[in-house]
Amino acid sequence: MAIKYRLGSRLVAEGAAAHNAADSACALVEVLSGEEANAEPRLVKEVFPFVKRRQDTHFSKIEVHADFLYGAFAIPAKKGGSGTHFSYIVFRDSVIFIDDSGFVKKQLQTMGQTIVREKCGLGFFLSDFIDLLISDDLLFLTGVESQLAHMEDEVYEGAPENFSHRVMACRRRVVKFAHYYLQLLDIGNILQRDDLGFFTAYEQQSFDRLVGHVGRLHSETMLLREYCTQVGEVYQSQLDIHQNKIMKILTIVTTIFLPLTLIVGWYGMNFTNMPELRWQYGYPAMILLSAVIVVWCVHICRKKHFF
Repeated sequence: MAIKYRLGSRLVAEGAAAHNAADSACALVEVLSGEEANAEPRLVKEVFPFVKRRQDTHFSKIEVHADFLYGAFAIPAKKGGSGTHFSYIVFRDSVIFIDDSGFVKKQLQTMGQTIVREKCGLGFFLSDFIDLLISDDLLFLTGVESQLAHMEDEVYEGAPENFSHRVMACRRRVVKFAHYYLQLLDIGNILQRDDLGFFTAYEQQSFDRLVGHVGRLHSETMLLREYCTQVGEVYQSQLDIHQNKIMKILTIVTTIFLPLTLIVGWYGMNFTNMPELRWQYGYPAMILLSAVIVVWCVHICRKKHFF
């Protein structure tokens, strides 16, 4: 069922008790389902024949047409899932959302309860609406940064399992939000430019603040992207250090027992005239010699700080 709101000092459902006559001159905000939008004569006649890729709402966008703005929001999920997608049309006197998920309805209810302005206007409404979409994003990005810091600590404590997959999943999520903020920047810049003359100078200033806010969020995501890369490099360097330690141990063991290998090779030759073979103390002497060689090699390695 279509839901209608009237813009006044606050967003009020049309026909509600808080609605007054002074607000009747302000713009209308309407939420339609996809089926209701396809049955709306004004949209079918004036909007849908001119928009590009109407069903493609996998990214946030805005299109400027002769007498209306058409676009979509694709909000990435913060905790998994496919995110939220919906479309919107902005006329000079109204905004229409096309949403089947109920997300826009909840957002408008929140706006009606929390946002109060002295002047009503579509520009103020749009800037407030987009600002509400990203109101918790800084807290979310701070949580991602804390998660990366914890993962970095895990690297120094030991090599955790599936660490590379976790870092890559975090990096993909950060990149997804970086693209989302770039798309919002594009929307904000086009609204700020106001080619159709829909908004007042004060409303354009609200878009200025919105663009600045989104720009800071985008900068934060780019820093997190670099942080993800650094954490991955730290993990790889720790793996290299661990492998080098293993190779060092193997090299030391090989070096210590290499003289013994020479002795084994020497006495493995079929020479019967070797005097020590007929000496009654030859076998104990070789054992003693091997032990002395091992002790001497260990002493040399410790003196050279190999371990």
